[in-house]
Amino acid sequence: MHILIFSTVFYPVLGGIENLTLNLCKEFVKKGHQVKVITHQKQNKPLIDIEVYDTPGFIKTIKLFLWCDVYYMPNISLKGIWPLLFNPGKKWVVSQNDFSLSERSCLSLVKLFFIRRASKNISVSKSVAASLGTPSEIIYNCYDDAVFTLQNLAERTHDFIFVGRLVSQKGCDTLIKACNNLPRPFKATIVGDGPEMRKLQNLVKKSDLTDSITFTGTQNSVAIARILNQHKFLIIPSNKKEGFGIVVLEGLACGCRVIASNAGGLEEAVGSFGKLFESGNVQQLNQLLKEALNNTNQLNYTQQDLDAYLSNYKKHVVAQKYLSVFK
Repeated sequence: MHILIFSTVFYPVLGGIENLTLNLCKEFVKKGHQVKVITHQKQNKPLIDIEVYDTPGFIKTIKLFLWCDVYYMPNISLKGIWPLLFNPGKKWVVSQNDFSLSERSCLSLVKLFFIRRASKNISVSKSVAASLGTPSEIIYNCYDDAVFTLQNLAERTHDFIFVGRLVSQKGCDTLIKACNNLPRPFKATIVGDGPEMRKLQNLVKKSDLTDSITFTGTQNSVAIARILNQHKFLIIPSNKKEGFGIVVLEGLACGCRVIASNAGGLEEAVGSFGKLFESGNVQQLNQLLKEALNNTNQLNYTQQDLDAYLSNYKKHVVAQKYLSVFK
């Protein structure tokens, strides 16, 4: 099968949708399919067996479009709609990874108009599917199971970890506020970067938590997996609905217990393998952090149970589900 992917954001940028799309591309190739990508992301690291075109011109875009058997968009982009004018019958598949279309702005209404005319729609969670108002296949996201694994069984030296972009909707300030008045000393790590970095660092200083909370900045996947393996609890305090939550799977695979807000698809990603709190509720999160430090009221599941759960989200499993939709 010839698969053409249009995504304005892509490798080498690190992020949820970028990492997911890259993992799917690699799995499609492993399964014998040809993959080409159109993106608006500057390329400086060639990918093996995957041709990536940064903002190709009109003629090149048409040639790529005519080459493919299926035209796939991870999140609909109006910039990629126009080639369909040359073959409206081309198989066109769109996956929706967040709740951006539920805002019902003029732009989102136009996008909804188009996705209702796609050959197939995919939603990354039941929560996202319910927000679309059009039928879609639910395929949960995969995680990089080759990187995010248990690396050692040594005692974990740190308590809490946050991994993600430092933007307001990720709720890292909620975590910092919840770290006040904990019953004993703790070590927490914030992995990531973003426009909220300075504000969060000032909040840590104001809260007199500089000896307890460390910022690492942006890390690659291998480094994140190593750091996760040093921590006991992964905290995901998002205060805006998440489409799914790949970081939940990454944390579980690295042996972390998970505490997450009930923001959108996060609840589906956590399943029965983590504890939830009301999004933005500092008091509830503070109580869960206290229980974590005191090792009270913790979930009881076996590694065998967890392995069985995570097997549903391995790259090759999820990629095959996408290919079934593409056919």
